[in-house]
Amino acid sequence: MLNTGVKLFFSLFVFAALTGSLFAQQPPQQETEDISEEELQMFVDVQMMIQEMNEEVQPKMLEAIQDNGFEPQRYIELNQADQMGQEMDADEEEIQRYEQVKESIMDLQQEANDQIAENIEDMGMDMQRYNEINMMVQRDPELQQQMMEMMQ
Repeated sequence: MLNTGVKLFFSLFVFAALTGSLFAQQPPQQETEDISEEELQMFVDVQMMIQEMNEEVQPKMLEAIQDNGFEPQRYIELNQADQMGQEMDADEEEIQRYEQVKESIMDLQQEANDQIAENIEDMGMDMQRYNEINMMVQRDPELQQQMMEMMQ
């Protein structure tokens, strides 16, 4: 069983992986208007959908990690070293397994990102506007508070 710290880190890792590449698809432009109540509610709905997607994909990623003989903590250690461009403290066989898991996880992420983008469009918001609102929410504590209240 995963300890709480590893579980939280892994959850954040999955969420960041999903949303990070989603935002990278279309860089936001300068916001030209305020957010309507309706748009904010739509944004909240999208955030909740992304959270649900995270909950669906996390076990699949964990399974990919464990099926290749890794404990989640070990995979996270290797992934952090890889992401930071540091040498991985691993033998050739472990690095090959890591690369296989990384590829599987990237496939899962791409699949989830495609589904999220499609769902955003289906909900009536385009990716550019979603990214604009996301940037506004990140910079505005009042908007963050309003969003949190809407999520309850």
